[in-house]
Amino acid sequence: MKTKTLVITSLIVVFVIGVALAFWREIRREEETLARSISGIVEVSPHLFAQGVADVVRTDRLVLLLVDPQTQRPVALHFESPLVPPQTIRIGQDHARIEGELTGPYVVVGITDKDGEIFTVTPGEIYGRSPQPVPLGAEEFRLVLDQPYRGTLTNERRPQTAGAPTGQAQRQAPAAQADDPRFSVSGSIVASQAMQGRVERSDRLVVLLFDPELGRPAGFKIIPHAILPQQFTVSLQPQARTDAKPAYQLRVISDKDNNPFGAAEGEVVGRSAEPIPLGSSDVVLELNQPYVR
Repeated sequence: MKTKTLVITSLIVVFVIGVALAFWREIRREEETLARSISGIVEVSPHLFAQGVADVVRTDRLVLLLVDPQTQRPVALHFESPLVPPQTIRIGQDHARIEGELTGPYVVVGITDKDGEIFTVTPGEIYGRSPQPVPLGAEEFRLVLDQPYRGTLTNERRPQTAGAPTGQAQRQAPAAQADDPRFSVSGSIVASQAMQGRVERSDRLVVLLFDPELGRPAGFKIIPHAILPQQFTVSLQPQARTDAKPAYQLRVISDKDNNPFGAAEGEVVGRSAEPIPLGSSDVVLELNQPYVR
């Protein structure tokens, strides 16, 4: 065999082996991702449409959460957008809100969101929850959105405001609870001069309250558009208020891809230097460095 032919044959063999190895690694990576996730399909119960309760449009986001069945606290959060049910879904380790590995099983919660305020009710938003905790690795999970959303993680009914119609009470109660200054921090968001060019009006601003002991979010606020300077109020989630700490670390992220727990190119982050006491109302959060995970 001529030397040139031998060289060409060797290169072809090396190329084929390289492609096969890359393909094998991709398969292994996908298998590992599925093993640490819950995947399946989300559907809307037809009776919600028949009753005129559900108003599902492409501009809605689907908020997916994995909830610890013992503590009733979310351990993973993921957004799917646009929402066109029936739709495939996946949530798992890639979307974790806690340090370390997810172990499961977890309750899967789905909420449709129209305004970027997950725990504020907008007419037409709906809710679904797995009847039992689901183990990681499940690949044929079916989540049915079958209830009108009432503004809490467990979707429990809120007491009706005295003298107010039921629908009005449902809209007002979550907002009143979310804005309770005893469990909130408010202020303004700005960008440093070096980062101003990286923050676009189409970005979302995600404000997080981090538990100083557990090192994980205990509350968050999503602002649909980054129009700086931007006023904000972020509150503890209702289920975290019974064990509220005196102060929390604050973080703000400019989110470009509807995934605040993954870093996309051009995203910027700002963090408070020290824990901020609950009840503070004049905090200035500065977006001042590239967001890297």
